[in-house]
Amino acid sequence: MEPTSDVIICQPYACRGQMSKWGAHVRSAVRRRGRTRGAPPIAPPGTSVKAGLPFTFPWKWLAQLAGFAGLFFALARFGNIAAVAAGNVAAMWPAAGLAVAGLWWGGYRLAPAIALGAFVFAWQNGVPAPVGAAAAFTSMLGPIVALFLMRRYIDAPRLFDRVGDVFLFFLCAAVAPALVDALGVASLCFSGVGKWDDFRGLWLLSWVGDLMGTLIAAPALLVWTWPERLPWTARVRVEAAGGFALLTICSALIFTGKLASIGVGFPFLVLPIVVWIALRSGQRAAVSATLLVCAFADWGTLHGMGPFAELDMPLPVLALFMGVMAMTGLVLAASVTERKRADEALRKSETRFRTLAESAKGYAIYMLDAEGRIATWSAEAERIKGYRSEEIVGKPFRIFFTPEDVGRGVPEQVLRTAREKGRARYEGWRVRKDGARFCVEGAITAIRDESGALTGFSKVAHDVTDRKRADEALRESEARFRTLAEGLPQLVWTCLPDGRCDYLSPQWVRYTGIPEERQLGFGWLEQIDPADREGAATAWKRAVETQTTLDLEYRLRGADGAHRWFKARGVPLRDAEGRVVKWLGTNTDIDDQKRVSEMLEAKVRERTTQLQASLSSVEELLYTIAHDLRAPNRHMQSFAQLLQLEHADRLDDKARDYLSRISAAAARNDELIRDLLEYGRLSHEAVSLAPVDLRRTVQAVLQAVAGEIQNRHARVQFGQEWPRVVANERLLEQILTNFVTNALTYVPPGREPEMLISAESEGGKAVLRVQDNGIGIPPEQIDRVFEPFIRLPNETHAPGTGMGLAIVKKAAERLNGAVGADSTLGKGSCFWLELQAA
Repeated sequence: MEPTSDVIICQPYACRGQMSKWGAHVRSAVRRRGRTRGAPPIAPPGTSVKAGLPFTFPWKWLAQLAGFAGLFFALARFGNIAAVAAGNVAAMWPAAGLAVAGLWWGGYRLAPAIALGAFVFAWQNGVPAPVGAAAAFTSMLGPIVALFLMRRYIDAPRLFDRVGDVFLFFLCAAVAPALVDALGVASLCFSGVGKWDDFRGLWLLSWVGDLMGTLIAAPALLVWTWPERLPWTARVRVEAAGGFALLTICSALIFTGKLASIGVGFPFLVLPIVVWIALRSGQRAAVSATLLVCAFADWGTLHGMGPFAELDMPLPVLALFMGVMAMTGLVLAASVTERKRADEALRKSETRFRTLAESAKGYAIYMLDAEGRIATWSAEAERIKGYRSEEIVGKPFRIFFTPEDVGRGVPEQVLRTAREKGRARYEGWRVRKDGARFCVEGAITAIRDESGALTGFSKVAHDVTDRKRADEALRESEARFRTLAEGLPQLVWTCLPDGRCDYLSPQWVRYTGIPEERQLGFGWLEQIDPADREGAATAWKRAVETQTTLDLEYRLRGADGAHRWFKARGVPLRDAEGRVVKWLGTNTDIDDQKRVSEMLEAKVRERTTQLQASLSSVEELLYTIAHDLRAPNRHMQSFAQLLQLEHADRLDDKARDYLSRISAAAARNDELIRDLLEYGRLSHEAVSLAPVDLRRTVQAVLQAVAGEIQNRHARVQFGQEWPRVVANERLLEQILTNFVTNALTYVPPGREPEMLISAESEGGKAVLRVQDNGIGIPPEQIDRVFEPFIRLPNETHAPGTGMGLAIVKKAAERLNGAVGADSTLGKGSCFWLELQAA
């Protein structure tokens, strides 16, 4: 059939991609949606999307435009050949479907290709350039509007996977060309190519062609580019091949063969075949079957064959037939896809449920139907309850309840609660297959479908028999503990790991006269005497933080208002892993013991005072005796010296020896008397204390004994630190002189004396040390050397009264200091003096 008119109405189509200049409404819509599927950021073709990059000519984009424009032109030519109505308007304009599919793939950037192809098609058919440009513009604008609507209302990457999306696609495919075709036909009428009286007919014919092309061609092109959701097994392929063979034969017979003139309703006999193919073979087969039937119908009608060719107006009926076939195939295929997707989701859900049920150790997870019969079973449920799957599935779940619970209607009550509230939690004893009872806790949840109808229950049960028995054992243990605690004379208490009291024995409550609940937590602290409360709270906090035993004494107020002393002892109780789980403590009344102890301490203080007074009297008496003995001793010593000087020549050797012994004894007595006088003087004379330069004192002492140091070839070393001390300079020199003299004197024969004099300060104290290399002191005798008249046996046979270190100790006491020694026998000693640092 050749064209009989110069009027060529090019159809507008929906498209996909970017838009930079094709209308403000489309540009704003694209910006609101952001990036389109598969499209780069919005930018005019040929421009860089990053500021500052050099411009590169868009050869690739131009090649895509040229290719798509050529494809569009070829399909438009094919549609034009298939025209069946006067005015050369195609009954099915396949180029419309190509436009929608192409722009869905490539984006708005391919829209100019549609305009180019439409313009070339119009020009090739002799349409004036202005009219062809208008037709090209509407051909481009239609797909933009259609795609905008589809992307606005169809939220899915694949258009035909849901039945609802299929109907939305139909609406978008119908609304977009209806609007744009009206604009295109109006442009024809304004230009004079068309008549306004024919506006309605021209618009209807143009719209029907676009709609049919979009409904039939676009799905066929798009679906074959997507993966098939239905697996194409060998059986599916055989069924599809048989279905298409039967469909081809029937379509050929109905639209071009012997059955072509039977009646208008007869073509719908192919519908069951299309339905069967859609249900059994998936989306690709469905759209292909629709395309095959519509191609036969269109071709037969074009050539004057088939039931539609005999009608006065074949186009509307043919379009209706094509639309029914297209929508039927798409809807059924989408329904199958939804069902497959739902089946797959259900299969995955069941797999996850079964995996969960099998992997949840200690939990029996299974399903019940709406009547409470067991629908599924798991290995863990079999382990816990003892039933195999073939034994229990289909049985009512009350089989697990004890006869007592069944008699009280507990199973029905649990189901009723879950049915009404959605979920029911429970805990109680159940019965295994072997009759043994076990304790479970769990939940049963109602399962409903989309309409809200109850379809069954999911049930989770956890075997807590061990915990239940442990709880019962714990309660029995606590009962025994309370019985024991109430029988003790002490006040017994327990606390939680964080220190909060959770139990007070009746003895505690009776003693304080305050109810237990008012003293729990930290309320018991209020019963402690205010003077002891802060210290008790601090000690308890420290014991809890360090998890160590509490030993504490404080006064506790009784019901009569009196305070009595108690000894509190608390120990942490630990579990197998060493964690504190409880504190157990007792308060023992030590008030009477405390009072007796205080009385004894008072007696001791009194006797000590008396003893010190007696010692002072003895020291004074000793001082007096020593002072009185010194005068006759001096006379004896003087007369012995006179005899030696004046009458020695008249005495024989024996008499001279006796006289020498008398003089020596008198000298020793005089030294002893001097030491006794010094010792007594230190006991009663006033001593003034002041800051003393320790370095200067050491230098003065060493200067005084310099001759002795030189005679004995002694070596003296000094420390680096010399702190100032609070002392009396005379007593300090006396102590240091004694230390140095002893270091020079008590040295083994043949060993030259060595000493180290050092000092250091720490914590407000200063310590002076004199370390020597002498004979040393036995460890058990170190404390005795500071007692009066103590002289230890030694190999040096050095003279002395045994009062030197006793005087040192007394002097140190008068300086408010302390003295001591560290020694190793045979290696040397270290004498030290501790004083207050200045």
